[in-house]
Amino acid sequence: MKKTALCIDIGTTSLKAAVISAEGKQTAFAQSSFSNPDDRFISLEWIRALSDCIAKTGDAIDSVEAVSISGNGPTVVTENGSTVLWNAEQNPAFPMQNTCNSLFLPKIIMLRGLYPHDFETSSTIFSGPEFLIWQLTGTRITILPEGRYENAYWTKELLELNNIEPAKLPAFGKIGDCYGKVIFAENKNSHISKFPNLAKLEGLPVYGAGPDFIAAMIGTGCTETGALCDCAGSSEGFNLCIPLPYKDERIRLLPSVTPGLWNAAVMIPESGRLLFNYKNKLEKETGRSWAYPQLIDYCFDNSDSEGSRILEKLLINSENALSILKDIAAKTGTSFPGHMFVAGGQAKNKRWMEAKESRLDIKLEVSSIPDAELLGDWKAANERKN
Repeated sequence: MKKTALCIDIGTTSLKAAVISAEGKQTAFAQSSFSNPDDRFISLEWIRALSDCIAKTGDAIDSVEAVSISGNGPTVVTENGSTVLWNAEQNPAFPMQNTCNSLFLPKIIMLRGLYPHDFETSSTIFSGPEFLIWQLTGTRITILPEGRYENAYWTKELLELNNIEPAKLPAFGKIGDCYGKVIFAENKNSHISKFPNLAKLEGLPVYGAGPDFIAAMIGTGCTETGALCDCAGSSEGFNLCIPLPYKDERIRLLPSVTPGLWNAAVMIPESGRLLFNYKNKLEKETGRSWAYPQLIDYCFDNSDSEGSRILEKLLINSENALSILKDIAAKTGTSFPGHMFVAGGQAKNKRWMEAKESRLDIKLEVSSIPDAELLGDWKAANERKN
């Protein structure tokens, strides 16, 4: 029987949460921004943000039967919360041996270099969303999207080559597994007891959907050959599901969550961050807060503004990304679709969607839950296929 779930996604600049019913309908949504997204201990603010979101969901939280979590990656965290985010620039001061195609090892090595005491005294190094799972349940785990992802995470041989004790990295688990129940009062390693709102989750089973981009792939259904989606948050990724591992320096190639298929992605790393920074700048200049729909309107209506130039840059980047994926589709014998699923905050802004659809000359589609990561979380808790 399907469950009503509190679905949680840890972003780079905010945490989002939604209550999604057993029928897959969103009954409550909340978002809490981080005061300083680049703070060394940002992972501890995830807990505060989750508490805020629980308060904002009101009575809807009372219907929740399970919790499901995804988050930005490859982010890595020590037990005391020292964090290196997925988008941290690699520091040449921290040498690496061969890391092959690992996305996580460079961040693990940077974590060790930046915070050596915390690294050495931490018995476990967590990936981002799994840190929150550990805080809630006491379970130490790494969620592997699919078996072929092991090299994108780490292997025992690569860890030893870089003088990292393999035992520091938790064992791999699967998307959709239950990783224990929320322990509020008696979890001695946890910070959650500082936030009484989290007591409302006591005893609920906790599931994991892994990295946010995987949760978004699941949420948009971009798991079949020829499926295309555009997922935007602090960064943006255009993704095409292809039938074979075609290598091209213009794309990031990773396995699909569907065995035998692959995901070709064109990344725009600072897409959302550009608007986030401009929003902060405008708020300081005007002395008032700006909601994103107001910000987009302002950018469109003021063609000589910095914001207008940012939107134009994003549209050009989107055109280039789509052009690359059309080329990849042709070279892999993949039929290129006439529509693209769009997810994230951009999907909630009608004016931006209209401009993007016109510029890209492709039909844009949005699911009933625009934050596809949250829908992916719900599916992870309810649609696990053994």
